[in-house]
Amino acid sequence: MSQLRTRRFQTGDEFEIWEILKKMKGANRFAKVGSLDLMRWRWHQAPGGPMDSWVIESEQPDGAWKIVGHHGLCPTRFTLGDQNLLCAKTTNSMLLPQFRSKFLYLRFEQQCLREADKRFDATYSCAPGTARLRKPLGYVGDSIWIHMTRGLQTPETVSRLLGFLAGQFPDREWDRTRRAIATVSSVVGNESPLSLLEYSSAEAPKALFFADFWESARPLAGMSPRRDVADLVWRFWQRPDFEYLTLTYTWEGGARAYCVVNVTNPLIFYLEDIFIVPPRANLFEVFLTALFAWCAQKGALLLRFSTTSDGQPEEFLDVFARHMYLSPLRHFRREMEFPRRFSAQGKIRTGGKVLRWNTTRFLISA
Repeated sequence: MSQLRTRRFQTGDEFEIWEILKKMKGANRFAKVGSLDLMRWRWHQAPGGPMDSWVIESEQPDGAWKIVGHHGLCPTRFTLGDQNLLCAKTTNSMLLPQFRSKFLYLRFEQQCLREADKRFDATYSCAPGTARLRKPLGYVGDSIWIHMTRGLQTPETVSRLLGFLAGQFPDREWDRTRRAIATVSSVVGNESPLSLLEYSSAEAPKALFFADFWESARPLAGMSPRRDVADLVWRFWQRPDFEYLTLTYTWEGGARAYCVVNVTNPLIFYLEDIFIVPPRANLFEVFLTALFAWCAQKGALLLRFSTTSDGQPEEFLDVFARHMYLSPLRHFRREMEFPRRFSAQGKIRTGGKVLRWNTTRFLISA
């Protein structure tokens, strides 16, 4: 039996870990492995600092050591009123199948947490089966992720169906469909109730809108990922492998709304993040309707959005329920859970309260 050992991540380990990820996710058609550049960006460029990361190694017959497992905690800055908090998402936690009977993985992760608790106020997971797996480590919460969709062209149901097909068969030729949709879209028209300002990822960091947006929003945001320029640059605007467009609107009287849309796939858009201040359902509904019209004018078939069962104000969840539809694939996939754990220092800083977290796709890929 080969000997196993653990150690802290060292610069240069990324490639080996990336290769293991590709091997483990290769059998799952729904799992996607980003580029090595994306992995390095996520691990080393976060405004909250570099990822805390540990590896499991197996001794080879020639005496060399080879990485066979990994656990990472990717820092994400949060706010809770005037408090600044540093949280972390469990990232690329894995162990090759042939070693699972030879290694107590949960004990390994517990030791990682002991070290990480000195740095992080809370940690969280976004994956199926994680609530039960990490319950012995102190993770709690019965929230699940809700995945919603909307067809963007008329008729909505046909557009939604075509969007699902485009997602399931991405290698098919969809350019002709896209051109036809764009033609019909321009003829039929998709009137928007608002004139949204659109920013490319190069333009958005310079927009005056974001100079004080989060300072004005955070008193009303509860436990929420921080959306300063530095956070949005890392999470969206300079992220490798993806293309994003950012939309904003300011009402007379000072109410403001913003969202980030992943437009990498020209037929299937993802609403990655959305926030409005003050949190008024009537304004939120108008902004969402304007977003649908904007997406339709771009020629997209489908818009996807994800949040948790307690991740938005109840009145906002009602708005989503009126305008979007649960994904039919929920019947064929395991529920993605959202367990969370506060460290001792995090419990002190938050008063030990049970908190609702503001959640969007911002947190899933962090």
